[in-house]
Amino acid sequence: MSFFRSHIIKVPLLLLIVTGITFFAWPREERLPAGESVSSWLMSLRSDTDNPDVQSKIYSLRSEDDDIPGLLRKASSIIGEHQDDFMLPVDAGNASDDDIYNTLLLKWTLHQQNPQADTVFIADRQVQVPPASEKEDKTLWSQFTNSIQFIIGAYSRASEVVDYIRMILRPLVSGIAIGAP
Repeated sequence: MSFFRSHIIKVPLLLLIVTGITFFAWPREERLPAGESVSSWLMSLRSDTDNPDVQSKIYSLRSEDDDIPGLLRKASSIIGEHQDDFMLPVDAGNASDDDIYNTLLLKWTLHQQNPQADTVFIADRQVQVPPASEKEDKTLWSQFTNSIQFIIGAYSRASEVVDYIRMILRPLVSGIAIGAP
């Protein structure tokens, strides 16, 4: 019996640790490989041209499992060869691969922080001031009654807390024992 008492904490703790390691090491389906996420992002940066050469080069990035800066270097070389097919804020004639890479790196960082950062939403302005609600009564009498209600509510909650603390400190005062002498 003492064997079970000494292991009563160890076994559930060991099971909890093994479960945590399993969940940490288990591959997640929702996580895309780096090459696939960069290639789908590059497809969204393309203009409306349907150049099959550009599509095949972008799809070749999907199979790559390199780090993000390496993939962006390869993407900048693709964009450097086909600048007409992409919408990037770089000078078309004088843009070097480093300029394109820096622009891609900046846009990728913004895309990772906020996927809708590239999209601009224009909301309609309000034409009228919304009417004031009737609940906002700022008279002196209403403020006084609200203060009194707050004080009464706080006092009732404080008395409940005191009663609860008394019950915790003396739990068996009014209890009946089974098998008392």
